[in-house]
Amino acid sequence: MVEKKDAYQNLSDLKFDPAVLFVILGGALFIITFLGCLGAVRENTCMLCCYACIVCVLLLVEVSCGVVGFVFREKVQGGIREKLSKAIVLYRDPDKPDLQLVIETTQTEFKCCGIASYEDWQTNLYFNCSSPGAEACGVPRTCCKTEEDRINSQCGFGVGKMDIVEREKRIYTTGCLTIAVDWFKGNLIAIGIASFGILLLQMIAIWLAMSLRGQVSDIKDTFNNPHNRR
Repeated sequence: MVEKKDAYQNLSDLKFDPAVLFVILGGALFIITFLGCLGAVRENTCMLCCYACIVCVLLLVEVSCGVVGFVFREKVQGGIREKLSKAIVLYRDPDKPDLQLVIETTQTEFKCCGIASYEDWQTNLYFNCSSPGAEACGVPRTCCKTEEDRINSQCGFGVGKMDIVEREKRIYTTGCLTIAVDWFKGNLIAIGIASFGILLLQMIAIWLAMSLRGQVSDIKDTFNNPHNRR
């Protein structure tokens, strides 16, 4: 955030900045874990109760988001496509260096290019075929298939004018959203097991917190009640 202070023109620029997101999430996680850890160490029933309630709320939110995402998956996919389309248009924007990094990392790791296909890069000012620059009818070098090609900054130049065979040899032509959707469909069982495991851990954390709270409360009641001590 300090390095990019000149890029922040107004408060709206902070909304989707990864650095701001990490600060907010880090602060929230610190508060939650602080309540649970200190509550357990000090046997503070109030902190344990707050910790259990917060984790319970997070659990309900996660389940709700999962259900809503599944029921309205077409709308969710459409929303993601719209956001990615805007990201491609703003690629190379000097005020949004993080956006360029995210796109390049995604294309490199998922071995994809564009949203649905490499042709999505036609919406970008630099890669449109009507552009006067050398990158016209091209794609970013992160679309290239080999590491050697990605080192070459001109790897993606003019691929839109190549024949299908030559283009397939040089770049990935399938879009990142298509790759992601296919990956989710092919790993539904693994994703379901992982999701259930996370939810189970959260439920165990809630149970342990409330169990410890109950034990501490019983001890306090016994100590404060002379009749029980006898």
